[in-house]
Amino acid sequence: MTAVTDAAAHEDSGPVVRRYYLAMAVPFAIDAVSLASYAAIYRAPQILPPMLALSAAFLLVGIGVASFFLIRPIRRFLAGEVAFAEIEQALTLLPLRSCAAVALCYAPMMALRLLSRRLDIQFGAMVEMPTWFDAVSTFIVVTSFTVLVAFFVVSAYLDLLCEHIFATRGVNLHVFHGRFRRKIAVALIFVAFSGILLLSADIASYHGERLVREATMDVVASVSGTIFIIFWLNHALNRPIERLDHGLRQVAEGDYGVRLPVTSDDEMGHAAGRFNEMVEGLGEREYLRDTFGKYVDKSIAAQILDDRRGMGRVTDITAEATLMFTDIEGFTGLSERLPPSRVGELLNAYLAAVVPVIQRHGGVVNSFIGDGLFASFNLPLPCEHHAAAAIAAALELQRVLAVHPVDGVASLRTRIGINTGTVIGLTVGADNRLSYTLLGDAVNIASRVEQLNKRFGSRILATESTVLAAGATAACERLGETDIRGHLGEVVVYSVGLAA
Repeated sequence: MTAVTDAAAHEDSGPVVRRYYLAMAVPFAIDAVSLASYAAIYRAPQILPPMLALSAAFLLVGIGVASFFLIRPIRRFLAGEVAFAEIEQALTLLPLRSCAAVALCYAPMMALRLLSRRLDIQFGAMVEMPTWFDAVSTFIVVTSFTVLVAFFVVSAYLDLLCEHIFATRGVNLHVFHGRFRRKIAVALIFVAFSGILLLSADIASYHGERLVREATMDVVASVSGTIFIIFWLNHALNRPIERLDHGLRQVAEGDYGVRLPVTSDDEMGHAAGRFNEMVEGLGEREYLRDTFGKYVDKSIAAQILDDRRGMGRVTDITAEATLMFTDIEGFTGLSERLPPSRVGELLNAYLAAVVPVIQRHGGVVNSFIGDGLFASFNLPLPCEHHAAAAIAAALELQRVLAVHPVDGVASLRTRIGINTGTVIGLTVGADNRLSYTLLGDAVNIASRVEQLNKRFGSRILATESTVLAAGATAACERLGETDIRGHLGEVVVYSVGLAA
């Protein structure tokens, strides 16, 4: 949606208001064409000027005055004089009030035209006086047709008006008291019975040449009217559906910023309003997923957001995984020499270089521990050759840190410990504070192995379980068995890559 200035919006309101007057002039245009056809059929052009004058008095002057008062509150809103809430009701009722105005002006004009000969009024009189049955039938059908057309024409105008208001003011309708099915039902009932009523009146009222003439006129009028009404029904149905379809396709492409104008007070407008609410919810959900994924791995965030029954808990999974712990050598001394803000900048730059490497090899960073981190391969994100992936990630991590200085500091040496074993991924904590973590002896061993780098003077240490699972015994140096604090029995460790 493009934002515009108030001045530009006010300049645009003139053509929008004039379109309403044009829409309300449609009854006169239809009547003028009908009168011209009538005069041509009866070969009586002399009746056309007085009948057009009568039509102009009722359908141009009368409807024009009513239109002025109906559009006035909307014009004031477009001019910035009143708030949208003050004119929303008038906006939604514009088609109904407009067709009521048309009925109030058209009905007396049509009655005067049909009864003029009976009342001995020559001005605007018809060529032949109709029977009472034909007069009543014609009055009902022609007046109903004109009012119905006025309703759909003004509804089409309302569609454009609401679209303009949404584009320039960013506001939508929120009042839905209309029913689209009622509009369709009234139109279909009229189409089904209007022609039958007119022909029935002709057959019951006339015979001979006049019957043929009257029936021909009514058949042509009924067919023309049916085509006209179907056109406006199609317009009223297609535009909202096409707009909704376009919006859905944009959402399917990942655009959660799309919003639709609500252009009617019926089910179509309600559907557009619900669409906007849905897209807003999807946008918030995507924002939450993206933001949540920065604090928790996106695979975990997706599980939490998708599984509402879990009450924010990820399903517990037990599987074999490869665990990695890292730690920056000499970071404590570095923290003493640098101000806290500089330490924070340095640590963030370091993690920005390390995390993508782990993720590129299929690993998941579970948590940051001071100047180090805890990552896992194959849980919670599946990784087929997780042991080999962890070793490859560790080697690339060391190469990246050796070649590219971190935030201008080239001496950030990192120690890495890797172990493979069975762990469980689960949610721990209280109802109002949860955390996803991996638990098991394999996790403890990986953490202790990282610390053993100090004893062996190495940069990357991996346990035998990892080296065997990765098939990397030839590329790693066996350092022998060692005891692990908190673990029963000794563990065989290997140095991966070159020793420090």
